[in-house]
Formats: sequence, C-alpha cells, structure tokens
Amino acid sequence: MADPRLKQNEVILEGWVYDLDAFGSKHPGGAGALNMFGGSDATTHYYMLHPHQQIRTKALEPFKLRKAESPTGPKAELGDSAFLLNTQAYQDLKQRVRKAIPYQFATWEWYVKAVAIMGLSAYLEYDSVASGFAFWKSAILGVLMAMIGLCIQHDANHGAVSPKGWVNRVWGFTQDWIGGSALLWKHHHVLMHHAETNVEGDDPDITGELIRFNKLTTWKGHHKWQAFYTWFLLPLLPLSWHFKEIYDLSVMRHCDRKMSSMARQEALFALAFRFVFIFRFYAIPLYFHPSLHTAACILTCLGVGGAYLGVNFVISHNFEGAKSVLNTADRAKHTRRDWAFDQVETSSTVGGRILGFFHGGLNYQIEHHLFPRISHVHYHKLQPVVQQWCLDNKIKYTYYKSLPENIASCYKHLSMLGNAKQIG
Repeated sequence: MADPRLKQNEVILEGWVYDLDAFGSKHPGGAGALNMFGGSDATTHYYMLHPHQQIRTKALEPFKLRKAESPTGPKAELGDSAFLLNTQAYQDLKQRVRKAIPYQFATWEWYVKAVAIMGLSAYLEYDSVASGFAFWKSAILGVLMAMIGLCIQHDANHGAVSPKGWVNRVWGFTQDWIGGSALLWKHHHVLMHHAETNVEGDDPDITGELIRFNKLTTWKGHHKWQAFYTWFLLPLLPLSWHFKEIYDLSVMRHCDRKMSSMARQEALFALAFRFVFIFRFYAIPLYFHPSLHTAACILTCLGVGGAYLGVNFVISHNFEGAKSVLNTADRAKHTRRDWAFDQVETSSTVGGRILGFFHGGLNYQIEHHLFPRISHVHYHKLQPVVQQWCLDNKIKYTYYKSLPENIASCYKHLSMLGNAKQIG
C-alpha cells in the first residue's frame, strides 16, 4: 500500500509536500540518502536524523509543491504517526547532547576497528578456501560477519560515520558484503522500525504471527512455546535474508510495504551484489571443497552470526515492562505521546563500553534510538546525558547490568505474551 496523497518522487514534511527528486541534488548528504523516503511522510525521520530543532523551511521553499491532505488511514505508511513530534522536551535533549558531543561522527577508533574486522573477515574467507574449512574458523567468521553488521554497516547506513554522504554509502555496502542489502536494511530499519518502534502493524520487528512480540498480535496456540523456540529460530535468520530478499528486491516490496521507485537503481545494484555474494560465500567453497563438512562449516558460520545478531535484536525492545505504544487496535482511541519519551520506554540499555565495542554500541539501545545518526563510539558519553534528561522528565529508563540479565528479562516477557490468559 502506498500513500495515495503522494507521487513516488514526493515527500511530506510538517504537512507540506516537497519535490524530493529536485531537492536531492542540493541535499548535503547526497540524493542517495533520500531515495527510500520517496512517497512517504518523513517528518519523524527529519527530526530523528537532524541535529537542528526546526525544519529549514527557507532552504526547502524552492521545492515546496502544495499543502498535504490529511492522512488517509490509520498507519504510518499512510501518514498517520502514533507520536507527538519535535516537542520542547526533545529539543531540550538535543541541546544537551550537542554540548556533550560536538562532533557526532566516527573517530579514529571506529576506523581502526572497521578495517581490522573487514581485514580479518576477508582473510578467514580466503584461508578457508585455500587451506580447508574448520568449524573454529567458520565460527569466528560468523562472529566477524555479525560485527560487520553491528559495528560498521549499522553506523554507515544511519549516516553516522561521516558528514560526507559518499563515505557513508561506501561503508554501508558492507551490509551487501555479508549477504544483506543496504537498501532493504534502510527501508526496514530506518524508514519503518526507528520511526515507529513497538507500534503494532507499523514496526516490522514486532509485527508477525510466528512470535507474539506485542499484546495486540492475535494469540495462537503455538505462542505458548515462544519463550523457548524463539532462540532456536535466530540462527536461521541469515539463510532467510540471503535468499528471500532476492524476491523483495525484484518486486520492490519489503516488510509488507512498497519500496519507493526512486530506489530502483539501488535495488538493481543490490541484486548484483547479492548474486556475487552467493557465488563467493556458497558456490566457491563448495566447488573447491565439495563435502558435507564444508556445508556444515558454512551453516556453522551462518548459525553463529545469526545468533549473535538475533539476540541483540530480540532483547532490545522485548523485556519486562517494555512499552506497547498502542493499547488498542482502534487507532482513533490512541492518545499521542512524545516520540522521544516512547523511544526510551520501548528500548533498554545493557552493560557498558566494553560490550558496546563488540556490539557496535547497540547495547546502548535507548541512546541509539534517540540519536541514530550519532556514531556508536560516542554512546558511552551520551548515556549520562540521556539518563539525567529522563530523570528530569520522569521517564522510565530501563538498564540491565549484564547480558544474561537482559536475556532473562526477554525470556519472561515472551513467556508472558505467550500466555493468552494474561493478555487480552
């Protein structure tokens, strides 16, 4: 379903329709950073991704087309946000953060880590083909590929590595190197998940029937076992990504939402990269070492990487007391609340800087969701600023000292949601 108020080369900001195609050539981050927003209301994303407190209407004035019509349905895809945007409280937080972190992009620490991870990953792939496969090498490669996803492409595809758009795009293609797609990731993660976190029907990370992540999801009998089986599904994620996404790129539809036609060229590049990856990761190893052992090592790599990534994903917004933004399926009865407040209360932070080094700072999930365009190397400095702001505004800040504690809380949350008698 596309927003019927817009053409694919148009975007809505604060109730006004703009020519996104024409503005692309003037955008400081490059036109490529804007393509995924074509045909959407990007007001939430504008405030989320920019440090300034108001939309720069003077710069956008030459590209203004008309006043936008009212949203046509109760979904973010149709322009109906579940939140209050750009409140005084969020503007205050932005001011505090700007003082604490004057330079928001990657530092030498980020680049050294990125080069080391990429270099070791490439070497292990080469060595496995040249010298033979071993389970221990495949397991380490799985961890490294997950770290590419968490520590490198994640910052890059959020535009957090550099103020220069081309730098972010180059590093962002590391998502394609590990068998994903920078384009699909931005569509799923930036366009949908970050803007509408824990909004049932809008956030693809909690919408589905296999696992009941939200109380508004219809309960089914198998959900009573979800606290157990969810963890065994996580290692399978890469296999699904590697092959299912070929279809999504072909039809320009992902997470049950149409992709902007402005991104068609990116999709073609992504398809080419995907076939190169499948040749490199699956075909070459099995050609030179055609055995069940080789296949088992490849599956080991995928399983370890999928588990590493999946655990990070599932615990971040699914824990005891995690806020469900919508309390009723009837959107008309929903009372909008500050987007920043709900970002905090739908997320949790775990551990500290050491865990953040290996998890790309995504253990600081609260901080990341409030400021996704700040590089993860700064999150340890961002945390005390956010915690004080939460105290000042009486917002619940959920923190776990250790990963096992966070995982245990997620297990209990999934168990609770899997019990139909507890959730109406």
